Amino acid sequence: MNAVLARQLAIFFMVGLIIGLSAAQLTAGFGFPFPASPDTLIITLVVLGFANYFASYPIYRYRKQALSQNDGPRPARPNPFYAVRVLIMARASTLTGGLFAGWHLGLLLWLVLFSVAPEALVMNSSSGFLASLFLILGALIAQRNCKSPPQSDSVSEKSVN
Repeated sequence: MNAVLARQLAIFFMVGLIIGLSAAQLTAGFGFPFPASPDTLIITLVVLGFANYFASYPIYRYRKQALSQNDGPRPARPNPFYAVRVLIMARASTLTGGLFAGWHLGLLLWLVLFSVAPEALVMNSSSGFLASLFLILGALIAQRNCKSPPQSDSVSEKSVN
C-alpha cells in the first residue's frame, strides 16, 4: 500500500468514525432507534471482499506465469480493460471499506462508552466492523494482484533499438 492510499484510507476511516459517533449520539438524543446496520450489509461486505479477490485472480495468475517463465513466448495476456476495471473496483472498495469500518467502529465506541450496550447491538456493530476489514483486505490483495509483471529483457532491448 502506497502512502497516498494509506492517507486516503485513514481519512475515509476518520470520516466514517465521526459520522458513526455523531449518528449514534443524535439518534439517542432525539429518541430514535439506534442506527444498526442490517445483516444484509454485513453479508454484502464479505461477498464484495471475495469478489474483489476472485476478479483479480486471472491477472495474478498471468503475472505469476510471466515471472516464472524464462524462455519462449509469454502466456496470454489478460484484457487490459478488464485489469483496469478490477483495479478501479478494488480501489473504490478499499475506500468504501474504510468508510464502513469507521462507521461501525464509531457505533461500537458509542455503545461501549455512552450506553448500557445491549449485546445484540454490540455484536451487530462488531461483525460489521470485521466485515468492513474483510472488504479492505480483499480489495488490498486485489490491488496487489493487479500489478503488471516486469518487462522481459528481449522486449526492452527491442524498444531501445
